[in-house]
Amino acid sequence: MNKLFSCLIFPYLLTLGGCATAPQNQVADADPVKTEPVEAAPELPAKPFAINSLYDLLVADIALNRSQFELALEKYLVQARQTRDLGVIQLAARVADYVRDNNASLEIALLWIDVAPEDPEAHRAALQAYAIQGDAINALLHASWLYTQEADVDAFLAVTSIQMTDAQTNALIAAYQSLDLSAEQQPFVMLASAILYRSIAELEIAEQTVTEFLLLQPDNQSGLLLLAQLLHQQDRIDEAAALIGDALQRRPEDRKLRLQYARLLTITNLQQAIIEFEALRLEDPADQEINFLLALLLHNQGQSDRAMGLFAQASQRPSLSADSQFHMGSITESRGDITSAIKHYSQVRFGRNYLPAVSRLTVLLNQQYGLSAARQNLRRLRAEQPEQAVTLFQIESNLLVSLQKPELAISILTDGLNSFPNDSQLLYARSMVAERQDNFALAEQDLRTLISQDENNASALNALGYSMVVHTDRQDEAYSLIKRAYLLNPGDPAIIDSMGWVLFKLGELAQALEYLQKALDMLPDPEIAAHLGEVQWVMGNPEAALKTWQQGLQQAPDHPIIVEAMDRLGATP
Repeated sequence: MNKLFSCLIFPYLLTLGGCATAPQNQVADADPVKTEPVEAAPELPAKPFAINSLYDLLVADIALNRSQFELALEKYLVQARQTRDLGVIQLAARVADYVRDNNASLEIALLWIDVAPEDPEAHRAALQAYAIQGDAINALLHASWLYTQEADVDAFLAVTSIQMTDAQTNALIAAYQSLDLSAEQQPFVMLASAILYRSIAELEIAEQTVTEFLLLQPDNQSGLLLLAQLLHQQDRIDEAAALIGDALQRRPEDRKLRLQYARLLTITNLQQAIIEFEALRLEDPADQEINFLLALLLHNQGQSDRAMGLFAQASQRPSLSADSQFHMGSITESRGDITSAIKHYSQVRFGRNYLPAVSRLTVLLNQQYGLSAARQNLRRLRAEQPEQAVTLFQIESNLLVSLQKPELAISILTDGLNSFPNDSQLLYARSMVAERQDNFALAEQDLRTLISQDENNASALNALGYSMVVHTDRQDEAYSLIKRAYLLNPGDPAIIDSMGWVLFKLGELAQALEYLQKALDMLPDPEIAAHLGEVQWVMGNPEAALKTWQQGLQQAPDHPIIVEAMDRLGATP
């Protein structure tokens, strides 16, 4: 029996730290603290294990090769505790990391340190495990060990990236500042403190602290970039650009500094920014982030041909593909190449430009192939991406409204509500279409449903109150709804306009004038101008009314509400 176990387990012992199936820290990038990939444990000479240990290790090895990671971890963890064998501990650590069992990762890391207290990888494992748990103080213990013993500045600063409350951040600052470090090591406490002060919006203290650090480490890249970011946050763009520009005079080869300098110049000097991005691209033409950023600048400057080529290159990088395809779609659409635009917009399947791309794609499909094709594509997208279905229903509704098909728009929104009962976005969208169709009953029904779900929904309260003013004679009730909305959000110009208009309907002209003038000052909108002009006219000030209306018509010639008010009141320019 013993001989059989020896024959079975010997290959395992030879590959204890490097199983072909075992993962190699594949999830580290998702964690707040990054560590170097844990190297495979060295091949260890065969050593005696108890029979029970040999059996567990064999089961774990087979489970690992069958991708049964939970079972493998269970067995390796038991044997790591019992044998305290370094190879078993390291393999258990990798499996725990892969399955994201952070409690096991922390236990194994602490056992690893107990067995091999001078092993930097053990301390990195503990640092990462504590960081994932949000335990910055304990993470700092291991980060400071790596800093003092290995001069690992990155590990020392990595603790600052852990998500914390303001109180925890202040405690971590105090912990950094209480470390017993040599005079040569002390400056990086200032840099860590500055990073943490910035995270809790103590910008002035952060600036002062990092400035003191740079007096001791004038060319430190991290310090320079941090100070530039702090200056940027305080709208001191010229100072930030000058700081990085001066540093580049001393360190012209520093790519990160040049990239930050180029980014800052996009705010202050677009032509110079293009020059800097061109220099970065010349240095590394395969850097797709640089290609993308340079393409954006060139596109902004009207150099669409060159921008198109750079966007095409940048699209080779998966994380930039969607945004690059969106901009290529925009360029080809502007050239009138609808077929190519449709092709590019269709390639945008995720990211911040997904919904804008779908909106443009919907319009172009309707233009090129007809309404049926556009709607069929939206149905397909709703099936493929159900998490976006609510917004896709709204995009279809918007298309139908733009084509003067409000009944179909209400129908598709109703279909959406059948799939997503009482969804707030769909209810609000349907109420707006219904209101424009003079279907106040449906609009009121949807808006009251919204208010029943959230009695403090200022937008719904205002919409219902304003619709009530326009479509009914229930002015007192409308005033009550709009007043509730105003008290919830007194800085919204749309609500202020509604308040002015309902007061006008109630005969409170002076108050109405005050609210409407305030609304127009905040938001020069033609509909607000229509309301203010009418109040001015009724109050006997036709010159002011005509001026207000004219300003609105300059923004939107033939605006229907302004034109209707002027015709009804007999006003002529």
